[in-house]
Amino acid sequence: MGAAKSLVGWLWLAGLDWGGLKTCVRHAAAPGDAVLVITKGGTYAGTYRSRASGVACVRVATAEPVVLDGCVLTGPGPLIVAGEGADLTVRNCRGQGLPPTVDKEPTGRFVDAYRPRRLVVEHNEFAQTTGIGVNRWAGPGAPGQTLTMRYNRARNIDGRWRNATGGTHSSFLLLNTVQHLAGVEIAYNEVLNAPDKSLVEDNINLFNSSGTAGSPLRVHDNFVRGAYPFPATADHFTGTGLTTDGDAQTLTDAAGFVEADHNQFVATGNAAMNIAAGHDIYYHDNRAVTSGQLPDGRRFAAGFCGLGVFNFYKQPPTVFFNNRVVNNTVGFVRWGGHAPFADRQDEAPDACAPCAGTQHLPAPVTAATEQAEWARWQAKLAQNRVAIGPVTAPKPTK
Repeated sequence: MGAAKSLVGWLWLAGLDWGGLKTCVRHAAAPGDAVLVITKGGTYAGTYRSRASGVACVRVATAEPVVLDGCVLTGPGPLIVAGEGADLTVRNCRGQGLPPTVDKEPTGRFVDAYRPRRLVVEHNEFAQTTGIGVNRWAGPGAPGQTLTMRYNRARNIDGRWRNATGGTHSSFLLLNTVQHLAGVEIAYNEVLNAPDKSLVEDNINLFNSSGTAGSPLRVHDNFVRGAYPFPATADHFTGTGLTTDGDAQTLTDAAGFVEADHNQFVATGNAAMNIAAGHDIYYHDNRAVTSGQLPDGRRFAAGFCGLGVFNFYKQPPTVFFNNRVVNNTVGFVRWGGHAPFADRQDEAPDACAPCAGTQHLPAPVTAATEQAEWARWQAKLAQNRVAIGPVTAPKPTK
C-alpha cells in the first residue's frame, strides 16, 4: 500500500502498543514514582538516575513555572514527566536512556508531557530514548504559553523492546492532539539515528495536531538522518522524516495549519515527508536525500518515496484539503522505482498531486550525496551562528 502510514497516534490514545497491542500506561504514573518529584516552582539542577522502567528521573507535579537547567538524567524509564497544567522549561540537560528492566517495554521518553500549558525544550542532548511526547494541551492561555522545541541534539530514538523481538513506534517528537495552538516552533533540532542501533517511526509526527490560520505550527530548519526498520535490512517499514497524521473526521479535530520548510531529511525509510491527514498543510523548500545504501554498503530496501500526499484515513473533502508541497529538492532511491530515473521514487506514484516545482537531484544519489547534506547542515549552523545541544556545562550534583 503506497507510502504506508503508522497508527502510533491512536495506539497511544488507546493505551496500546504496536507490537502485540499490549497495555501501555504512559501518563498514569502515581506521585512519588520518580527520583525527584517537583511540587514547587523554581529552577532545578543536578544528576538524577533511575534504575527501573517504571520510575522517572524527574516528575513535575506542579503548575508553577519549573526550569530544569543543566541536569544530567539517566534511566530506563522516562527521564522527565510533566503532569497536567505544567509550565516547564528544559534546557542544557543531558539524557541517556538505559535498557528497559521489563520485557516488551522500550526505554522511556526524554520528555513525556500530558496537557501542559507551556513547554520549552531547548539546547538539550539525549540518546537512546523514545524521544519527546506531548499528549494534548491544557488549552489556550496567555501569550507565550505555547510549545517551543529548538536547538536539541538527539541520537538513536529507540523503541526496541528489551527482549529484542518487537518494538514501540517512537518519534523524536510526537504531538498527539495538540490543537489550535499558536506560536508553536520546532526548529534547528539535529536527530541522528544509526541503523540497528535505533528504531524510530515518524521522526516528527503531528497527530490530530494543529496551529492556527494566523500562526501555523512551524517545523523549520531541522536536520534528521535515519529512519530504519529493525533489522535495518528489512524490506518493510512505515516510518518517515515528518508526517501529518490523525484519524479525525471533523475540521475542528484534524491536523491543520502546518508549515514545514528548510528541513533536511536524509536516509529515511518509507518516505521523507508525508501528508497523510489534515488541511492547510504547506511543505516547501525542504531537502530529502536517501541513497538506498546503509553506511556499511548493504542495500537499504525499505525506501518507498521522497514526498507523498495521500488521504490515508479517508477524511472527507471538508477535512482533507488545501495541502501544498512546493519547491522541495529530492533525491530518493527506491530500488525498482522509476521516477524521475531508474531506481528512484522522488514523489509517490499517483499520490503527489499537490506537489509542484520539485527539484530532482541528478543520478546517482550515493552515500557521498547524503554526506554532502551533513556538510550543508554544518554550514547552515555556522552561517546562522546557531549552537546545537547544551551551551553550558552540567551543574555539579548537590
